Amino acid sequence: MKSQINELPNDFFNDQLKEVNFYFYKSGISSTNNKIAFNQNLICFLQEGLKEIRKPNSNLILQNDSIFLLKSGNTLMSEKTTIENTYKSILMFFSDEFAFNFLTKNKITFPSKDFIEIDIISIKKDNYISNFEISLDLLSSNSNQKLLENKVEEILLYLFEKCSEIIVPFFQTLLKKNNDIPFLNVIQKEENSNLTIEELAFLCNMSISTFKRKFSEVFQTSPKQYFIEQKMQKAIVLLQQNKRPSEIYTDLGYETLSAFSNEFKKHFGTSPTNYQF
Repeated sequence: MKSQINELPNDFFNDQLKEVNFYFYKSGISSTNNKIAFNQNLICFLQEGLKEIRKPNSNLILQNDSIFLLKSGNTLMSEKTTIENTYKSILMFFSDEFAFNFLTKNKITFPSKDFIEIDIISIKKDNYISNFEISLDLLSSNSNQKLLENKVEEILLYLFEKCSEIIVPFFQTLLKKNNDIPFLNVIQKEENSNLTIEELAFLCNMSISTFKRKFSEVFQTSPKQYFIEQKMQKAIVLLQQNKRPSEIYTDLGYETLSAFSNEFKKHFGTSPTNYQF
């Protein structure tokens, strides 16, 4: 008789998954070598008990003084309760698409040199992580998706600053299977260069149709709309710095002030000048 294979986080949410999913897990029973197929990546805050994780090339024992990040895939997991028969953890799941968009939004790039593939990392809790964990407990009944996404982004930004030497290769490993790293680097590097779609596709070693299809898969929008959005967000920042529209339109890639003003009004419903007042 085959042992059960649990699919997570699908089993927790009846396959109704979002890009980010939180689950507050509790158990009163120890278990050994549970077969788990992770369909999303995981950040786990172990609070009570002990966990052992087995991957093809790694074996990790985790106590409640650490958190761990795990790439999607098949994993054997064992859980040991405390002497009070309690096991407790906070599970933060996020998709590859969320990871890619997080890197793009925050302009995080990777070195081009080779890296050692890492599909699981553990990090000791410091004061920041411990207080962050407390804030998560306060969200146990919150269903605000944007808030949950912001919390995942917050801890990832902190980890990139605190321990880039291990989280960078972890994310490189996470994205490698989809060949997203070179694509991501090109889009980030050329974001403000005003290159045509044809030129960007060439730099990515793709046909125009393949480039557009890949772009849509990753960003859930067209290249044109994505780059307009980036220009408009940059325009907002510059206008908030009291830059005049006539000073910034060329930096944003517009040939005339009127072209920029028309795009801005179409996007925000007001002119750049009126926005400042």
